[in-house]
Amino acid sequence: MTSNFMRTVHLKTAQQFKEQGHDLQYVVKHFHKVGIPEDEIPELLPLLGFGLNADPLALRNKSQKD
Repeated sequence: MTSNFMRTVHLKTAQQFKEQGHDLQYVVKHFHKVGIPEDEIPELLPLLGFGLNADPLALRNKSQKD
């Protein structure tokens, strides 16, 4: 479980990425890189204005990709 402080920091960073024009997949990769647990990522994306149906492949972890 990610602390509220770290969650807030990573959400702010992800929001900046989104404002710079980065897509859902870029934000998800950021969350993976900083160690956000896989089960917490779907909870964070709507807070950034991303719908989970936008790109279902973006939620896949690197180790799951073909």
